[in-house]
Amino acid sequence: MLLLSVGIVIVSVAVAIVVAAYSFARPLPLDPRAAALRIAAAAAALSVGSAVMRLIGDRDVNVVSVTFPADTTFVVSIGLMCVAMTMVRQRLARFAAGATLLAGLTVATSSVLLPPDAARIVLLCTLALAGGACATLALHNTVLPRPPRIVIAVATAFYALHCATRALAFLTNGSDAVFGAAPFGVSSLAAALLANALVAAAIVMLFLPVARETTAVSRAWTTLTIADWRLVVDAYGILRARELVSELQIAVRDRDPDAVTVRHGISTTLLSPMQILTTYLPYEYGWQPHEVALIDERTEQRAA
Repeated sequence: MLLLSVGIVIVSVAVAIVVAAYSFARPLPLDPRAAALRIAAAAAALSVGSAVMRLIGDRDVNVVSVTFPADTTFVVSIGLMCVAMTMVRQRLARFAAGATLLAGLTVATSSVLLPPDAARIVLLCTLALAGGACATLALHNTVLPRPPRIVIAVATAFYALHCATRALAFLTNGSDAVFGAAPFGVSSLAAALLANALVAAAIVMLFLPVARETTAVSRAWTTLTIADWRLVVDAYGILRARELVSELQIAVRDRDPDAVTVRHGISTTLLSPMQILTTYLPYEYGWQPHEVALIDERTEQRAA
């Protein structure tokens, strides 16, 4: 059993490291939605590994060493969901990744060095903070579709509140409190499973095409064009002006295959397309800030 649990944690951590490293180490940043899916998949792998290790520990009371890797991987899995919600901003994503690593090290260290009761408090508080942070970041994300973001926010906020309640009850009533039992007792396991199921459903929703996210009544189209075309041609020359239009259209179509070409630009249903383009046009095509400023954005509602 011990060897099996060690194998599970090694495989889970390896998957998470490979996926996260690929997302951050690329010479050009990934599309925020694609990056979020990759990081969320790594978080799911860690969550599954943690659940399996916990079940192994529950079936064999002698496997004490299963506890701290299971707790650590579960905390890191929530932290990786925070990273997934921040992939639109590389600096914030790197900060979230560092905070995730710190949270995992804190839980692992406390599980080894502190008494069980103190380690339990550290675990519950860390889970509450990580869940609350993930809920907040999901609500403020402007790139991913709204429905799955709301599901992720509700699930992680629910689990954060659950952990905070258990930590408070444990601190006020001690280890004999109803909610102060082992952090992965029956009620906590049910809460974790419910939160994981909701997050898993949200991840599946992220794979749906952007074109299906809105209804026929509220479908929003954003038209992006190179404004003041004559002035741009005079300032940059006709070849560079056409190149700007071509690069703008390709950048948008790479992220929205259903985008429609218009005169001197393109029309798309992407959420916050200017935020995406401002982040990635300089990386992908070497656009300067004054060239990005040439883009004119107009939003309108159309029937599907």
